[in-house]
Amino acid sequence: MKQTPELDRIQARMQPGILTMKGFLGSDPRPLAEILAEDLAAVTAAGVTHAQIADRLAAITRQGTDLMEREVKVEDRFQVTVRDDRGLLPSPFGDGRFAKGDTEVADPRTGRTFRWNDLTLHLIRDHGFYNGRGSDYRLEPGELVTVFGIAPAAPGA
Repeated sequence: MKQTPELDRIQARMQPGILTMKGFLGSDPRPLAEILAEDLAAVTAAGVTHAQIADRLAAITRQGTDLMEREVKVEDRFQVTVRDDRGLLPSPFGDGRFAKGDTEVADPRTGRTFRWNDLTLHLIRDHGFYNGRGSDYRLEPGELVTVFGIAPAAPGA
């Protein structure tokens, strides 16, 4: 994938202090095209789609939602806390605004903690963007597939 002028503009909006305080790229020095290409390669190698990953994470958010924002055990494994915040986050791709609030998932089997929000799920599903390395919201596609048991879709499904 080639870094186009449009990707340059999007990457500029991802910098800290433009749309969000910390931005979307963390300490990742790579061009956006390279980030997207590497994450697509990981998703393709796993035999899944960005939409499958986003759908799985969204399902965990739904299962873990508690009106009092308490931690909920999901699937007899994951410790999930869903926090609802006021306001909206704009997409750096310029295609919408998404509710604030985080889903935090702790996996006792791996010791890993994952965090995402509605904007994160949109960026994964519609743009194949999992945030830059070093970002608070960076999610590794291959790790998501493994930890959350995302299986390739059946042929013709």
